[in-house]
Amino acid sequence: MKKIIYYFIYIFLLFLISIIPASAKDNKTCVRTETNLRVPDDVTNKNNLNDILITPCVDEVEKVYDFADLLTDSEEDLLYNEVSNYISNTKYDLVLVTTNENLKNSARDYADDFYDYNFFGLNETRDGVLILIDMDTRELYVSTSGYAIKMYDDFRIERILDDGYNYITSKDYYNTFSSMTDSLNNYFDIGYPETNKELQVDEFGNPYYIKYIPYSTILIIASIITLIITLIFYKKSRLKIKKLETISYLKGKENIQKSDEFVNDIVTRTRRSSDSSFSSSSGSSRGGSSYHSSSSGRSHGGGGRKF
Repeated sequence: MKKIIYYFIYIFLLFLISIIPASAKDNKTCVRTETNLRVPDDVTNKNNLNDILITPCVDEVEKVYDFADLLTDSEEDLLYNEVSNYISNTKYDLVLVTTNENLKNSARDYADDFYDYNFFGLNETRDGVLILIDMDTRELYVSTSGYAIKMYDDFRIERILDDGYNYITSKDYYNTFSSMTDSLNNYFDIGYPETNKELQVDEFGNPYYIKYIPYSTILIIASIITLIITLIFYKKSRLKIKKLETISYLKGKENIQKSDEFVNDIVTRTRRSSDSSFSSSSGSSRGGSSYHSSSSGRSHGGGGRKF
């Protein structure tokens, strides 16, 4: 009888072990079909149907999607809290994703599409950041959207990747995400970078550059215009004087000589002024944030690094 009881206890324990997750908890997913794509209304076009169908469909409130099982349950919970704090501090969305199966052309395409074809992004401009650990392409990638493109220029993206790279090469995936989230917060607290002072974001979240004319350039242009106007008036006044001199020339030999000297003087001055020229050049690069359009037509910034 005891053997039978022990046997059932043993079977029951095996059952419990089999239903306990070995690593992290599962994310809630949904199924996309051609008749129900489950995407925002503004991201569908005739060319991106396949891109939508092969993009995972998720519940946007979870924020941490560990499809590659790189994190423990407790690490996911900690990261969710860090993400929530970031969102509260910045009013930008933040999404953390791992995958070991990338059906896209690149980590960039996976990150952009995951963000666009699920309901991520805060405000009308869909501000936010997605950090992807792609075990398939072996790339760590950051995708930015809306005003996050302006906040995190190319230089800052590289520094954020630096912070994560120090941990991902040691297979410390929790601290990869955590350190990068800290870096995102720190840069936000500093404010927009000087390199993006000419970058604006329209009502749809698309960035564009505006060019301010430097004060020194305005001053030079104003000076040139003033000089031209002055020369015009000067020329008109000289023509009047020349006319008077010509009349004097007809009256006598002495006036003719004076007129000749005056004409020679005018010709000489004109020749010297025509030799002078104005030129300007600029060899500096604009810097700031580079950005591109994803398959949905939305704009994204960001960058990645192989590991």
